[in-house]
Amino acid sequence: MKTTTLILALISFSFPSFATIRYVTSTGAGAQNGTSWANAAPGSSLQTLINASGSGDEIWVACGTYFPTNTANRNLAFSLKNGLTIYGSFEGTEITLSERVFACGACSILSGAIGAAGNADNSYHVISNPVGINNTAVVDGFVVQDANDNRSPSITDGLGGGFYNNGGNGGNMCSPTIRNCVIRNNFAQFGAGIFNSGHTGGNASPMISNCIITQNTAYLGGGGIDNFGLAGTASPTITNSLIYANTAVQRAGGMYCWAGNNGNANPTIINSVFANNSAVDGGGLVSDRGNSPPGSFSGNSNPVIFNSIFWGNTASGTGPQFFLIGSGTFNATYSTIDITNQNAPHILTGLGTGNVNINPQFTNIANAIGADNCWLSADDGLSLQNTSPLINAGNAAGSPANDILGALRTGNPDIGAYEYQVPLSIELLDFETTCSEGKVRLHWATAKEINHDSFGIERSQNGVDFSLIERIDAAGNSNEIRYYAYTDENPLTSLSYYRLKQTDFDGKYEYSSVKFASCGVEKNSFIIYPNPASNNISIHFSDRQLHKVTLFNCLGHLLLAENHNEKSEIAISTLPTGIYFLKVEGMQTQILIRNEN
Repeated sequence: MKTTTLILALISFSFPSFATIRYVTSTGAGAQNGTSWANAAPGSSLQTLINASGSGDEIWVACGTYFPTNTANRNLAFSLKNGLTIYGSFEGTEITLSERVFACGACSILSGAIGAAGNADNSYHVISNPVGINNTAVVDGFVVQDANDNRSPSITDGLGGGFYNNGGNGGNMCSPTIRNCVIRNNFAQFGAGIFNSGHTGGNASPMISNCIITQNTAYLGGGGIDNFGLAGTASPTITNSLIYANTAVQRAGGMYCWAGNNGNANPTIINSVFANNSAVDGGGLVSDRGNSPPGSFSGNSNPVIFNSIFWGNTASGTGPQFFLIGSGTFNATYSTIDITNQNAPHILTGLGTGNVNINPQFTNIANAIGADNCWLSADDGLSLQNTSPLINAGNAAGSPANDILGALRTGNPDIGAYEYQVPLSIELLDFETTCSEGKVRLHWATAKEINHDSFGIERSQNGVDFSLIERIDAAGNSNEIRYYAYTDENPLTSLSYYRLKQTDFDGKYEYSSVKFASCGVEKNSFIIYPNPASNNISIHFSDRQLHKVTLFNCLGHLLLAENHNEKSEIAISTLPTGIYFLKVEGMQTQILIRNEN
């Protein structure tokens, strides 16, 4: 405690009057004044930097974990500031914002895990925004996790774990912009992921886009988000976002919208997905017009759902996808909602224009993050399969220009957060190797490239174990014939095998066929590869004459006798694992066959 206080007192931030960028890393660097990556401020000064920054400034935060305090004070939290944009997930070398890449989703973590193991003594909130915050206060590119507001619920306590947006009381506002964030593993009585408090004349209507709100737990209601518009307004706009696998012990696993006492809780949900959320009532969403104290209804709780998906949400009681209280509504257009177990009064309202209530055919709804354990990558589970009926089934009017991965939406957009992308497509015309003066020249051409990032040139000594020796930029997108070449100045002494790893911008890749080069092949000799082999043996002769090829097992039994010339292949996939002998007109070599079938 004393050490931290002393460090904060010694760090001096001298800011010029014009807008500028401040740099933060978890440990700091150099002079630790935030003027560059080389002099980055330490993570313990992040909130100090926020407080001292002016309108138009930016704060760039490198990958790492940042805590609101290193004390045991659970009341302390980060907070945003009007006119200030806080960007996360930098490697710490970037010069321009466009260089920031979400290689595995956000990597700058704001964590409420300030105490012992478990969450019993974690921060009440990770980010607690005071009254007066508007949408010029921006947070972009962070993981927000591990808060626990387990206090008994009141007008101020037990509300909001990841974000608490306090716009309540007397015309106040708290409506920040939240972008490119993962909000996960937070706990609270209400609104574990985000709590928007606009009660009694206030307004808490944040702009939430390209966010993943997942695995948050409400002890009472609103696992992912709670919009508290009782006698006020709490109507966020949610775009290109996933509300996935959140839980409420009572109501609204995904989102609670309360608009009693003539209030407003009218969220707008655009190209988003509510999936696998769970509660007793209203697994996906609850729309509530109940007054306080209870007994009558008023206000407007009218969520508007557009180009979005409600699928796989569950309720042990009533309304797996949505639950309506006091004539609250659920108005969806150009969307997919599983209405199988939705019974009156919990039914769709409005005309339902463009709705296609059919299985979305997600890539893997059970694993939204995908097998690579990285958000915002090609295998995300809530992306669409190529057979999905939701492809091109949305409405372009009002749809965002790009999807959650940044891919352009074209024509009629897909329903949901992901726009289906055509897989890696490269038409490789040829790939050959030639020898000259002890060097190996590789040359190849393409007739078509789509979304193509690079060629990796890989080399091997045995045709099996390859390593990267060079990377060459590809054309990106091209429908013209393009030629490529590379010279291996130092090939392997005896024999070199080569292949191309063709990688697209989304990380998908495929390999070319294997080619070999031996600049010292003597006349009347032959080369086989790979060795060991499992499917086919390739043979290359030093001349173009016809050769008799025989294959024996280790007992001398003849297995094959064929005539071959120049370059040939022998299928061996049916042979058991073992040592074999291949003979070509008096010349013999030993090979190992591995049966991998």
